[in-house]
Amino acid sequence: MEGIQIREAKREDCKAIRDLIQELADFEKMPDGPKIDAKALEEDGFNSDRPLFYCYVATASERIIGYTVYYYTYSTWNGKAMYLEDLYVLPEFRKKHVGSSLFKTVVKKAADSNCCRLDFAVLNWNPAREFYKSMGAVDLTEKDGWHHFSLENVALKKLAAVK
Repeated sequence: MEGIQIREAKREDCKAIRDLIQELADFEKMPDGPKIDAKALEEDGFNSDRPLFYCYVATASERIIGYTVYYYTYSTWNGKAMYLEDLYVLPEFRKKHVGSSLFKTVVKKAADSNCCRLDFAVLNWNPAREFYKSMGAVDLTEKDGWHHFSLENVALKKLAAVK
């Protein structure tokens, strides 16, 4: 991993991060998924004493080649937890331990923050599932039958409007 650095993201990284978010969406076969822009990333991550997310970037020769986004959650069973929203590395930098370095940086942050766990979702076809298992992650759908659900925007607003 010579010449590759992992650091906390800065406000001026948001355009590059947004570009990588799109690349991740393309990789996940959901190119129309991301609706967020760099300005929203700046606002939500850098314009508050209580940011909605945190981010690390991997750089090579000052070029951002990967990123990870995470935020804190809460477990009613065990307290503070963390959720890893995204982890992505440009294809030409894969198999060079960039992804594992980003992952381990977030893991260390969760441990140092006294989180009870680090949660994340991986698509069922993504080969990274085996990497995460090799790191000690447990597939909760296989182990406990947990399925994660989401109320997306339209359904959320429709349900909220019901009296």
